[in-house]
Amino acid sequence: MTLQGSAVPRWSHRDPVEGDNPFSLEDPRRTIWSTSTEDARRSLIELDAGVAVTAVITLNPVVYRRQLLDLAVARFNVWAQRVTQVVIDPKDLSDYERWLDNYVANWLRYLADTCPHVNGQDELQTRLQAWSRKWLARARASLQETS
Repeated sequence: MTLQGSAVPRWSHRDPVEGDNPFSLEDPRRTIWSTSTEDARRSLIELDAGVAVTAVITLNPVVYRRQLLDLAVARFNVWAQRVTQVVIDPKDLSDYERWLDNYVANWLRYLADTCPHVNGQDELQTRLQAWSRKWLARARASLQETS
């Protein structure tokens, strides 16, 4: 896989994988990536629409923290699901696991940089690592179904 080191998190819809489609024209994952990216962008629009309806504007740090961490986890999951789609060979699993690990670490740094007064590092790490394990298990299961 060609995704190492490019898992930059964002509060916005910007893709955490820098640049365009990372797969060559001959690689079957190129089309999967394009379709999955479109799906991810639609999911982000739906997520934001839901947040617009349910978000509580508050100075309560507990409520703000919960909403912020929920948003981070949701954004993480949208992009992690997209990358899961291009795990089409068993050798992709270790690359995907490294990508997920990098993405978790980068989200933790990003939260610290963009929201330094929110005490959420430990909870975010726990939640993202749990989701990473779920996404990796889904990728493994998908590979087993196709073999």
